[in-house]
Amino acid sequence: MNRYRTIIALVAAVICAIPAQAQTTAQGAYTLDRCVETGLKHNIEVLRAENSVDRSKTFRKQALGDFLPSLSARGSWTRYDRDQIGIRGNELFTSRNSYSYNVEAGLTVFDGLRNFNTADQSLLDYKASEQGFKRTKENIVFLVQQSFFNVLRFEQLVRVAESNLERSRGQLDRIKEMNAVGSVPQADVYRQQVTVGNDELAVIEAENNASNANVDLQALLGISPRPDFALYSGDVPEEITTTEMQSYRASLSDFEEMVATALETRSDMRQSELTVESAEKGVSIASSGHYPQVNAFAQYTWNNLALEAFDQYDRFYYGISISLPIFSNFQISSNVQRSEIALKDAEYTREQLRRRIATDIMRALNDLEAAEKNAEISQKKLQSAREDQRIAQERYNLGAGTLLDMITANANFTLAESDVVNARYNYLVARKQMDYQLGRIQY
Repeated sequence: MNRYRTIIALVAAVICAIPAQAQTTAQGAYTLDRCVETGLKHNIEVLRAENSVDRSKTFRKQALGDFLPSLSARGSWTRYDRDQIGIRGNELFTSRNSYSYNVEAGLTVFDGLRNFNTADQSLLDYKASEQGFKRTKENIVFLVQQSFFNVLRFEQLVRVAESNLERSRGQLDRIKEMNAVGSVPQADVYRQQVTVGNDELAVIEAENNASNANVDLQALLGISPRPDFALYSGDVPEEITTTEMQSYRASLSDFEEMVATALETRSDMRQSELTVESAEKGVSIASSGHYPQVNAFAQYTWNNLALEAFDQYDRFYYGISISLPIFSNFQISSNVQRSEIALKDAEYTREQLRRRIATDIMRALNDLEAAEKNAEISQKKLQSAREDQRIAQERYNLGAGTLLDMITANANFTLAESDVVNARYNYLVARKQMDYQLGRIQY
């Protein structure tokens, strides 16, 4: 009996100890991982990039098909308005009908290696589209992370505004009591009522910002907006500690090494390099027009004025044809020039991306450093503002201070609380931005 009681007690303890995360997620709240998963599944930009990969796959299939022989068949029946005279053997006969069919096959033997280069180019384009698809997913993941933190930021700022409003209302009640006993003038009551009204407007504005941020996140995820969409913030740290910042800093190398690593790992850089290789193949394809083209062919035909004697009036032949371009009205040379210009454009784009990667990493480093400083200073500002507010409240209660001093101290305290919230999420976004620019976000 005691054993059953022990088991029941353990089960009850486990149920009570279910973490808040499980309870919240069971209610349908979105975690950051779930947001990322949803965005990758429904975001239109991701779906378009995936379509681009499928489109490149069809060109690759078409290029490989050029190595296979072509095969076609054709049949016809013709009716004339007068008799047609035909000679078959030693006999003459007439008919108003004519019938024919043929089967033709062809194979490119040599075309200046155009088919080989086209196949290589299609493969490079396919790989480039895959890298583009990958970078699009990484970009969406970063935007989702940024938007997720933005929603949590505004939701917490709503709580800061609500807390400020509650303090203002409490101060208004105390001022009314003090006015009733004649310790403060009626003007203080009016001023505090205005302050309460402004704080109510601040709450409404904060709620509106949170709602809009929530809708923006849902749009980014590619889902229809709904009012009950909620986020789970249990995985987000409540406070950014100095140890945590130092630990992340230790994971970063010096600037030159970070740029070198990003150039090797970032999928958009790999896509740009593949695009240059594809453009080089384009020059070879255009130059192939200067070479002779050799084709092999074979054909089986039959024609007669009547649907009979199929084995008498058919024939089969095959051969090889060679064509040599002597003068093509400058079309080939113009194609070569255009492909060389396209190659230069691709090389310029690659160089521009290299410089942009270095610039983006430098900016991310600057943002990270500013976020770290802000996170440290905002905590000190909050501590100072809290003490100033306490002193201003006590001085006003003792009649040694003015209401304006107390309102100012309260506003500074609220601003300091908001700064702590903004500093916390700015730092989290700065870290995600650093990971994104370094190519650490891999999907």
